[in-house]
Amino acid sequence: MTRIQELGELSEVTPSPSSDQFEGLGDGVGNTPVISPGDIADGKIAERSSLRSLMKVPDTLVRFRVTPGDLVMVRQGAIGRVALVEERSRDWIYHAACVRIRPRRELVDPRYLIAYLSHPQVLDQLVAHANVGTVATLTARMVEELLVAVPPLAKQRLLTEAVAEVEAQADNCRRTLARLEALRPALLTGVLGGEIPGERLAISTTAPESVRRGTRGPRPRKLS
Repeated sequence: MTRIQELGELSEVTPSPSSDQFEGLGDGVGNTPVISPGDIADGKIAERSSLRSLMKVPDTLVRFRVTPGDLVMVRQGAIGRVALVEERSRDWIYHAACVRIRPRRELVDPRYLIAYLSHPQVLDQLVAHANVGTVATLTARMVEELLVAVPPLAKQRLLTEAVAEVEAQADNCRRTLARLEALRPALLTGVLGGEIPGERLAISTTAPESVRRGTRGPRPRKLS
């Protein structure tokens, strides 16, 4: 039987650390990566090489590390975007614009929970309850109070297996589409022997002077 419970009953929701503890973020493969909102997409965390990092983790940030099975949710800006932490991201730290959700696995499967939280209607609920200002914001309390439909664990696992199969098929389709998109111009280039008529023009990275100044340029002549 499916139960309705608050997310705070199903998991430990840890508020974000203070933003002033992330001064000095930079690049560095040997440092500790920090998961920011821009690093979360399609339910996954970006590769380590794409993340900014801390050279030294202060003691005050140690409790904000993540472990496999945790969920990291964006709470500022693109609110509701969520990712499941995998083994490769163990002990990374999440940014001040995120919250950590640590499922109680005797109640809910992390894979089911991320599938549920990624549902468009659930995202709409989060957006509707957010504090709206210059930047939309969720508090940890708002996340805890989100209602979750919770079927028995066995059914949760069946659902997650079905979702995983759909995602695998979708990934295959995306890869196929990317290859076909790359093939289209390659066919033409191959037929023409790599020769496209006309001068190779450099692409300007700055706007024309008239655009920068907000002018319209010369007016078109009227036909008599």
